[in-house]
Amino acid sequence: MESTPADALAPRACYPPTPDSSPTKSTAAPVSGSSVGDGFTSQEKSDALKPNFAQSWVPPADYEECQIRELHPGPRAVTFMGRVANIFDIANTPKTARSAKGGVKLCIKDEAGAITVRVWFASQIPVIRLGLLVSIWSNHVSDGENGALSSTGAPLFVSLFPERDRNCHFMVHENSDDGKLCAKPLGYRTGHPLTGLMTLQNFIDGGCDVVGAKILVVVKAIGPKKTFTRKDNTTSESISVQIQDDTAHAILGLWGTNANSPLRQVLRDSNTSNPEAIRSREGWKAGETILLLQSASCKPGRTPYLSLSSASMVDVNPTFPDADWLRHWALRQRSRESTNPPFPAKTFDLQILKHGPVRCLYTIAELDDFARVAPTETFQGYLSVLITEMKILEVWKRQMLFSGECCSTPIYANATSVQCSNCEEFVELRLNPKVIGQVMDETACVGAGKLLFSDQAWQDLFGRKPEDLLRLSNEEMKFLSDRLLFCRLTLLFGWTGDESKAGGRICVLGVQS
Repeated sequence: MESTPADALAPRACYPPTPDSSPTKSTAAPVSGSSVGDGFTSQEKSDALKPNFAQSWVPPADYEECQIRELHPGPRAVTFMGRVANIFDIANTPKTARSAKGGVKLCIKDEAGAITVRVWFASQIPVIRLGLLVSIWSNHVSDGENGALSSTGAPLFVSLFPERDRNCHFMVHENSDDGKLCAKPLGYRTGHPLTGLMTLQNFIDGGCDVVGAKILVVVKAIGPKKTFTRKDNTTSESISVQIQDDTAHAILGLWGTNANSPLRQVLRDSNTSNPEAIRSREGWKAGETILLLQSASCKPGRTPYLSLSSASMVDVNPTFPDADWLRHWALRQRSRESTNPPFPAKTFDLQILKHGPVRCLYTIAELDDFARVAPTETFQGYLSVLITEMKILEVWKRQMLFSGECCSTPIYANATSVQCSNCEEFVELRLNPKVIGQVMDETACVGAGKLLFSDQAWQDLFGRKPEDLLRLSNEEMKFLSDRLLFCRLTLLFGWTGDESKAGGRICVLGVQS
């Protein structure tokens, strides 16, 4: 086909023809295993959601050190020290990842005042127990006009979130607590009786209705920790502590975080030589730990049940004369009621008794008369007695050859050590003193279990160490029992008027046939 001049002058097409449908935009194929980031590294996310608590806190400004009674509402950088007198758990529903997961409301007191402190946490609750010595740094103190924010005994309150706010800090004195700082009761004056203090019996009979009533009690026994499930499927822990004074006994119920206070604690830093810090980690001890309870709730019954409210305060091992008297009374009572108290090894001297120039032979009646005439004296001598009753075979068959005590609960077993069912600690057992029944001489007799033998005395009596008795058969145990029955023995004894050491028992240092 030939072209004409008109075709040469016509414009030519510079673009491809329009397609029938719009083309599909090509997209890059995603790389398998890759995701679009948000601009933060995994390390930055971990540091924000799980901050490192081990790093030391440095105050960003100067904080004024003061006592609790010197605090006033308003913005002010202050630091103060006190002991934990009450703990209340605070439930919280976090709205964001950086929100608090929960918190605790604490009552912190020193010797002159008390304050309410709210401590919020993002990952885990700090280790807090009743009686711990703590220091607090805050840049604001508020007035708790609303009763939900504070209590009547601690009207001011401070709110802390140490994991998010670097201007506040909460520190527990794990190794530097000597047991003397902030240990006196609130409002106590030297030489004056403590205001509002009453006996446990008076408190049960109606004294619990008195505002600010105080009772001073000693821990008698600590029960096992129990877990309860509420209707909303949340769990709570509880522990029952038996308490007493010289007038009555009751049960103190501790719930939530308070339930951890009586138990042994394992801290992050165990390198310390402070004896008070080590004793604090061991938890409460039956017959030794003294509690001063203020404004506790009381539920009457056969065994009164005491609990802590938001207005309650608890002093653990306070330092004032009434607490010292109750502690000595509890030690005497515990030693007197103990099934197998420890032998007072450093009270007597066996070598002087054996080889000394003066060797006194007593009868049981003379020993009784001398102990009554001089109740505070410590002396030692000889007793010539006759064993009229042997119970070693009976005790062995009942799995009670060795005995001990833990958590104020007697423990019996045919073993030298056994695990306590309450605290789950292993307890060393000693030979049961009731393997020896009644002994007598020409003047009087001593009942079963009233002679406290040392390990050397047991070895002198049986001709073998106490733990070797576990290897004997039934026939050998019966032969040993028959051999000692109606046997005349000379006991090398010691006597002390301090009932906290031997519980009013005759201490046998050695045995001679």
